[in-house]
Amino acid sequence: LGVPMLAAVLGRFPDFVERVYTHGFYALLTRGFTSVTKLFSFSISELMLYLFALAVLALAFDAIHRREWMKNFTRLMRMLALGGAWFYLSWGLNYSRLPIDEQLHLPPTPADSLTLRANVLWSLQSTNALWRPMPEWKMQRLDQEIESCYRRVYERLPVKLMPGSRRPKFLLVPALFNYTQTSGMFGPFWHEVHLGSELLPLELPFVLAHEKAHQMGFARESEANFLAVLVCLASADSALNYAAHFALVGKFARLAAHFHDGDSLLKSLRPEVKADFKAVRARYQKYAGPISEMSAATYDAYLKANQVKTGVANYDEVVELLMRWRRRERGE
Repeated sequence: LGVPMLAAVLGRFPDFVERVYTHGFYALLTRGFTSVTKLFSFSISELMLYLFALAVLALAFDAIHRREWMKNFTRLMRMLALGGAWFYLSWGLNYSRLPIDEQLHLPPTPADSLTLRANVLWSLQSTNALWRPMPEWKMQRLDQEIESCYRRVYERLPVKLMPGSRRPKFLLVPALFNYTQTSGMFGPFWHEVHLGSELLPLELPFVLAHEKAHQMGFARESEANFLAVLVCLASADSALNYAAHFALVGKFARLAAHFHDGDSLLKSLRPEVKADFKAVRARYQKYAGPISEMSAATYDAYLKANQVKTGVANYDEVVELLMRWRRRERGE
């Protein structure tokens, strides 16, 4: 319990975490880890998960065979405690770092309907204008483009680019992501970026940029989404630009309910964009069920336990960050 308690205490000192942990200890750690994990095409994190599952089964078998329930339960608790401690030391303390809106000095968003409407229209119109058929990505090319765009974006931000090699990987057993409806994941124990094997081409750029943001120490989902948007929009490739707006437009569209003509605003989306949404929904519905529901509830609880008060709703809070960023870019 010592390290989780330390994380809670450090949450009161985000400047200290930013300076000493994120850009000190964590930067050194992720540089070292990723220099090793990039050498393997498979996920070390996934293999360690299977080894952990085998260890739990071995403890259970030993408990049944020797009837040493308490002894094996204690062993299991020690394993979990060590895993939890390493999670916070290796990455989890980034939940306590300085929020990105404070790092970028983003101005507050006026709480008026005109500002909200202007941003909703921007999202809808940009998505319509940028739609295009998506290419079948060559992963190496896409990865290089995302990395190049990250460097381009960081040149404009008062934030240091995190070192490390962020090689994207796919799971040996894709069902782990499919049935939990996980699009991608950053493995905090070995600092690996993972992608779902059934992602559609229009999803791949944004998800890859999002998971790379986690490796860079941005733990909150809204902040990873925010950086993913900036990165995809920084590309000269219109396919990446569309991927960014497609990831956003659903979140902005939900705000259209605040307006009397909200339905007509949503109908303004071009048929091709609506077809893309239908394709993504079909991908999710194929694996929807009790496992995905339990996974969503578990992740919601996990985020709330790590100082993200809104849980999975934090993903949608990228909308406010984008509105504030656009206001700053306009010099307002």
